[in-house]
Amino acid sequence: MKAKRIIFGTPTEIANPADLSRSFLFPFSCVDTDLVGSPEEVRCTSQHRLIVTVDHHLLLPWEFADPELIKVAFEIGRRNLIEMINAATLEWEVRVLVHTGIYSGARPYDPSRIVEPEGATFEVQEERRIGYI
Repeated sequence: MKAKRIIFGTPTEIANPADLSRSFLFPFSCVDTDLVGSPEEVRCTSQHRLIVTVDHHLLLPWEFADPELIKVAFEIGRRNLIEMINAATLEWEVRVLVHTGIYSGARPYDPSRIVEPEGATFEVQEERRIGYI
């Protein structure tokens, strides 16, 4: 199985004055773990964007302060991203919409147990594909 290393940069909020939802951009890089430390690591590292939008219907019931909301949005997005990497379907931009059809009014995660997004590093295994191409 191939493994990918993903490293997140500084998260930023994407402002959209016409929308009541909140969107956060989590830039990240991705490289095969086999290439880490090799001369071709920089050339083979790809840059990506994870954008997580939290629907305004969840903002009030969740009652997270901004730093907590960013961490929860990061965790939700990270889990979606891992599924994409596992399936070898990672794209340049990944968008995740968090809405009441997926999450209830209850807080989905405890932000104190979520790592800080900036600088977070994860290694994810790609599932091996079997079959004909």
